[in-house]
Amino acid sequence: MLLSTAEDLGRFVEELKRETDRGLPLVATALIDELLKETLRSLFCDKTAAVRLLDEINAPLGSFSSRTDACFALGLIDAFEHREVTLLRKVRNEFAHAKHGITFDDSRIRGLCSSLKSDLPGDGGYPIHEPRFRFTNAAVVIVLRLYHRPDWVRLEQRQPKKWVADDATRWRSFKDEPPPSGISPIMVLGKSDPS
Repeated sequence: MLLSTAEDLGRFVEELKRETDRGLPLVATALIDELLKETLRSLFCDKTAAVRLLDEINAPLGSFSSRTDACFALGLIDAFEHREVTLLRKVRNEFAHAKHGITFDDSRIRGLCSSLKSDLPGDGGYPIHEPRFRFTNAAVVIVLRLYHRPDWVRLEQRQPKKWVADDATRWRSFKDEPPPSGISPIMVLGKSDPS
């Protein structure tokens, strides 16, 4: 890991530790959402279309949920990452949409956090059964896994592919130019002879 990466991740973890129960899932998932967005952007070959898909108002891939599913459908994240991110997003949504008074001790939050499967420290007195710790741990694990994913995906960036030769869809006159041999199917449009 690069020193700059380690320093940036260290600041991220310290920020998470200082956050309130409501702020923690909002801050943690904001970075994950950004990493997913940049991973998709790294794959797309046309940057103008990427902006329309990812950044504009009502963009088809403008939500955390749609980005997560798109990354999974395109093979940019694996099944474990998809599952963990989905659970982290659900916790985030619980906090984001609650009026007030919600904490990590809420039964719904506890249940979601207990479903997280990210590796936990085995020793050292960590509060591995506390939902806030499990959430923070899973968020850090996912950020570690996705941190350089946009860079890796950029190495496999899609390029426009020519699926059909330009000549294949050209109008031809049978009188002047019979269809090329060996090409099928051929669609023939003709005018009726008025005589």
